[in-house]
Amino acid sequence: MAGLGWRLTRGRGAKQFSLVVCSLSAVAIAFLGKAEAPLFDHARAMLSDWTEPALTQVRGPLIGAERWFDGIGALFTVYRENMQLREENAELRKWQNVALSLADKMRRYEILLNAVPDPKLSFVTARVIGEADRPFVRTMILNAGTADQVKKGQAVTDDRGLLGRIYVTGERTSWVILLTDVNSRVPVVIEPSHRRAILTGDNTPSPRLELDVGDGAIKPGDRVLSTGDGGLLPPDLPIGVVRESGDDRRVALFATPGTSDFVHVMEFGVPSPPPVYEPVPAPALAADNKPAPATVTAVMTPKPAPTAAAMPLQSRNPDAPRFDGQDEETEQ
Repeated sequence: MAGLGWRLTRGRGAKQFSLVVCSLSAVAIAFLGKAEAPLFDHARAMLSDWTEPALTQVRGPLIGAERWFDGIGALFTVYRENMQLREENAELRKWQNVALSLADKMRRYEILLNAVPDPKLSFVTARVIGEADRPFVRTMILNAGTADQVKKGQAVTDDRGLLGRIYVTGERTSWVILLTDVNSRVPVVIEPSHRRAILTGDNTPSPRLELDVGDGAIKPGDRVLSTGDGGLLPPDLPIGVVRESGDDRRVALFATPGTSDFVHVMEFGVPSPPPVYEPVPAPALAADNKPAPATVTAVMTPKPAPTAAAMPLQSRNPDAPRFDGQDEETEQ
C-alpha cells in the first residue's frame, strides 16, 4: 500500500512540474516576442527568403494544374451556355417572324382604317456623369440641360426601358428622379389586361403597383408600359414585368440605373386641341318667311378743315375773285 501511494504522489508531482515549466516557457516566449519583435520579424524574413525558391518551384506546377482544371470546367460551362444560347436564338427567331407579320398586318389595317400614325418621338442623348442622394434618395445627373432643349418632366430611358423623368434642369446639366424613389408616381397600363395603375416608388429596386381603373386579371409576367395620361410621359414606353410578393404586387424594372451609361431624354408634348368654331346664328325671318334686311348703321365722320397747303393757289391771292358764293360785304 505504501508503495502504491508513493507512486501516485510522484505522478502528481511530475504533472505539476510539467505544467509549471510549460507556463514559464509560454510567459518567456510571450515576453521575448513583445520585447524582441524586430528580431522575430527579421528571422521570419530570413526564413521566407531562404524558402522562396522552393516555394516558387512548387507553386508553379500547382498553378498550372489549377488553371488546367479551371479550363476544363470552363469548357463544359461554355458548351452548356452555347447550347442555351442556340435554343434562345431559335426561339427569338420564331418570335421575330411573328412580330414582323403582326407589324405588317397592323400597317395594312391602319391603311384600311385611314388611321393617323403615332408621331415619332425625338430625343436627346446624354451621358450619366454622376449620382447624388439629395434632394431625393438617389438621383442621376446628366450632362445635358436647357442648352440642349432638355425640359422639366421629360422621360429618361436607356436601351432597355424607362428610368425616370427630369425634375430640374440647368444650362448644361439636368437631374433625374428615378422610378424607385419614394416621391415617384407614374401612371402605367398592364398588358394584356389593359388594367390601369399607378407605379409608386418606395426606395426599393422593385416599385409597387397601386391598381386604379379596370377589373382585368393580373398575373406575374405581365408587361407594364407607360401611358400618356396627363401628358406626363410618352405612351407605350417599356417599364418592367409584374411579380408578386405575397399580397403585394411589384414591378421588376427592365432598366437599372447602376448599369446605365448613356440615356435618352424623350421630347414629348400633348398636341394642342383643334380650335372650336362657334356657329353663326341664322338671320331672323320676317312675317313673309323672308330674311329681314340687314340694318346698316351709317357713321358720319366730320370733314376736316382745309389747310393752307391744301387750298388752291388762286384762293391764296386776296385780289383774286372768290368762288365760294360769298360777296365782299358779307365777308366784311
